[in-house]
Amino acid sequence: MRNRIPAGLAAAAGALAAWGIYENTALLRVQEYRVPIDGFPRSIVLSDLHKRRFGKDQCRLLRLIGEQQPACIFITGDLISRTVRDLTETEKLLSALRRLAPVLAVPGNHEADLPPALYADYRRMMQDTGITYLENRTVMLGKLHIAGLSLPRAYYRGGGRFGFTGRLPFTADTLNGRLGTCEENTVLLAHNPLWFRSYAEWGAALTLSGHVHGGAVRLPLIGGLLSPERTFFPPYDKGYYTDGRHDMIVSGGLGKLRLFNPPEVLLLHQ
Repeated sequence: MRNRIPAGLAAAAGALAAWGIYENTALLRVQEYRVPIDGFPRSIVLSDLHKRRFGKDQCRLLRLIGEQQPACIFITGDLISRTVRDLTETEKLLSALRRLAPVLAVPGNHEADLPPALYADYRRMMQDTGITYLENRTVMLGKLHIAGLSLPRAYYRGGGRFGFTGRLPFTADTLNGRLGTCEENTVLLAHNPLWFRSYAEWGAALTLSGHVHGGAVRLPLIGGLLSPERTFFPPYDKGYYTDGRHDMIVSGGLGKLRLFNPPEVLLLHQ
């Protein structure tokens, strides 16, 4: 009996490791949501790709997106990691996405951490590939207003016990200062979902976010375990959230290590 317990634990650990490898190398799923906004286009949302690769030149990812026949693609930040110095593969991906549909993108905290010269190259790459890069500005998409929030590093890092939380407060006034007054039927692209109350107070009908990676590890009946701020059980890890007449959809993202939390792209439609 004494020998069976370690053997059972070893088998369970081996099965868990095998699943983790499979989940982090082979899985890629589409998570579908209905959006109650008139005129909302059939859209794909990509978030937090970081350094993850889905086949040569992201062929698996691009094939999956193409199969959904999107009218629009939204990128909600952290398309690359802060340690990336070569943008060649990212440029190839953006060019391929742009051939599938119009693409609107905002930066995340990893883009905010890039050296200034490299970030300038990143912005030029967005322009050269035909991406609508929204740094604190709003554009029209049909009858919808699409607002894109861009924030410097201080809103993400520099505070808290380990320096992984922002050292500047974020409120609806922050949005008013960066994007002006919220128009009716505004869809807000904002990397960090943890400020959902402020997005709702500002007036965004729908916010699209990522950042939390689904909580990295997802526990049954509990949800995501850890946020990038090094806090446990973040309140908005992934999924659909509602605050009165204001909604938010959070992508679990594509990159970073994860467990019971497969990489995902979002498909949104009416």
